[in-house]
Parts: sequence; C-alpha cells; structure tokens
Amino acid sequence: MKKVFYFGLEPLKARYTYQLSKEWMPATFAPYVDAGKLEFIDIEGEFDPDQQIKFGAVLDAVGRGKFAMSQCSNFLDMINTDQVKNGDVIFLQDYWHPGIESILYALDLYGIEVNMYAMLHAQSVDEYDFTWPMRTWMRPYELGLDRRMSGIFVGSTIHRDQLRSAGFEAPIHVLSLPLHKEMLLNTLPGFDITAPRENKIVFSSRLDKEKNPFFMLAVAEKFLNEYEDWTWNVTTSGKSFKSMVPGVIEAMEALAIKQPRFKLLSNLTKEEYYTELATSKIQFNCSLQDYVSWTVLESVAYGCDVIFPNFRSFPEFIPEHKLYMPFDVNSAYDALKTNVMWSSNDVKHKQLYNFPELADLGRRMEGYIVANDITQELNVWHEKEYCEYLLTNENK
Repeated sequence: MKKVFYFGLEPLKARYTYQLSKEWMPATFAPYVDAGKLEFIDIEGEFDPDQQIKFGAVLDAVGRGKFAMSQCSNFLDMINTDQVKNGDVIFLQDYWHPGIESILYALDLYGIEVNMYAMLHAQSVDEYDFTWPMRTWMRPYELGLDRRMSGIFVGSTIHRDQLRSAGFEAPIHVLSLPLHKEMLLNTLPGFDITAPRENKIVFSSRLDKEKNPFFMLAVAEKFLNEYEDWTWNVTTSGKSFKSMVPGVIEAMEALAIKQPRFKLLSNLTKEEYYTELATSKIQFNCSLQDYVSWTVLESVAYGCDVIFPNFRSFPEFIPEHKLYMPFDVNSAYDALKTNVMWSSNDVKHKQLYNFPELADLGRRMEGYIVANDITQELNVWHEKEYCEYLLTNENK
C-alpha cells in the first residue's frame, strides 16, 4: 500500500491554511484510507500558532520558510529510516516549498522513485503577482521542480496557460481551489441562507499590490457617498491591517475617519468572518491577480453575492452581469448600483452560483488523481459531468 506524505501549510487557525491542511485535505484522502488503498501521513513542522505577517502576503515570509524546512527535515529522517518506498507520493500543498531540493537530492542518492503532486497557487508567471520581480531566480526553481512532478493542481485555465507559456511540462489539472463545502458550512451551526441580510458590502482581500486596494478605496468612497443606508466593511484575521503597498493603510484609516460607514474589522476569528459573510449582501473584489479566490467561494457558500472585475480568471466562472470593466471606478460603481437595486430585504436569499460545489468536486478530484496515478489532464470548470462520472464509477 502506497503512502501519501502530505506537506501542508502552517495550520494557522486565523487563516484558511488550518482548515485546508488539517481538515479538508485529510478528509479528501479519507475514503482511500478507509478502503485500504493508501496511507495518509501528515508531515508535521515547527511553527508559531500566533504568527503574524511581518513581511509577506498570505503567510509570513520567515515563518513560511522555517515551517517548510522543518517539514523537510522531518521527512529526511523518514527517508533515512527506510519509511519511504518506491511508488509512494509526496503532496505539496504549495508549490513554493523551501527545502524541497534537499529531499530530491536524498531520494536520488537513495534510489527511491516517488510520485510528486503540488497545488500551485500562483508563482512568478503573472506580472501582477508579488513574486513576479523574483522571476529571474525563481523561474529556474519552478521549472526544475516541474520536471519532477507527476501532476500540478491549479485553480483556473488561464493559470494553466500561463504555466505552459513559461515552460512547465508536467500534467496540469484545473480543479478550482480545494474547498470542503460541508465542513465550511459546519463552522456556523444553524446557518440559514434565506435569512434577511444587512445592507453591507464586505471586502476581504489582502491589501497588497495584486489586490488593487487603492482602487477599492475609490469605489467604496463613491458608493458610500451615494448610498447612505449601506456600510462597507473591510476584514482581516490579523491583529491589525498589513500591506506591502506604501501608504494604503494610512489612506484606508483616513477614509474610515472621513466616512464612518467605512468600517475596518480586524482580528476576526473564522466564525466571526463567516458571520460577516452570512449577514452581508455583496462581496466586492478588484484583484489584478487571483486564480479563483477563496473569498468568492466562501462568500457564495454563505449566500453573499459577488461583484468582481472582468479580468484574468474571473470571466471563466463568474456570470457576465456580475463583472465590471477592470480599472474603471464608474463601471464598478454601476455594477454595485445594479446589484443594490436587486438585493432588497424582500428577496429570499439563496446560493446563487455553483462555485462552491465545483470547488468541492475539484478537491475530490485531487484525491482521485493521486490515488489512481492519473496523468490525463482534467478541468473541473469545463468537464464537470465527466469528473462526476469518474468519481461515481471509480470502484466499479
């Protein structure tokens, strides 16, 4: 029986990384473990559960490196004690995994052949990603690791195409983000998607360059000046708002003083954040670079409608009437205005789109691909019915 050695992300409870690495992905492989098809082994690492982002985007730059390298150290001990065999699997929850070269080096010298899979969240193939300026040294790392991959998982078709243009050769499966919808909704017991909602717009993206925060501030100010019975809430799980963009925090705080209905909500627990989604009407987004986005999946699952730019990955799955012309404040305002007219309190709210279900399907397809050594590329956005067929008939 082959082993799946799972290298999760730092399981910080304030971030999505705890749910993903400690709940959703173990649940993905649980059916195969129960069937005796594989053994799932979570490679632990050392981390600070109270880690705040000093420098970095999704995770702290230093904390990410230390955690990943401690995982590598622990796995090297497993190689040394003969716990890793031919045909086993290494699954990286993030393609950027500092220290992985030490494992490849040891595997080659020990003569052990494993299959490797990874979720590739971004990397240096998009000009708007924060790693783009690093591409001169990062691209050789990316392409070198690609040559060892049995499969790469990405969220959207445009990302797959960018990787191909950059020289990636491994099979690339387009599977959205690996959301576990049932576990997500269980975070708020008793959640009623049809309950009345407040006149709130929520903005949940990081305040970094690729999320275009100054554009958000311009749209928020214009909207709030026109709609006096609405609020605009910016959220973060951090103890305070952080950004690698000079001046954006000061500009945001200044707007909060100038416009009291522009509210800054920090240090939110997952339960508090999901309650915000469950009571808001609209999630606004203006990202320059985002492959699907956790915010759109979680918002829609909790019945919150979305307004996103007609840019990059979003047109692949978000309906056209929920998209606005990118970089155009007036177009974004008009999209919000149209949505406000629709979202009166008389409307029975419901889940409007199937994004969360497709993401959940994509997550299960990751387990299917790894368990069955699938090399045929799959796309959950384009081949929903085929993916469902494969899962239904897997054991027949």
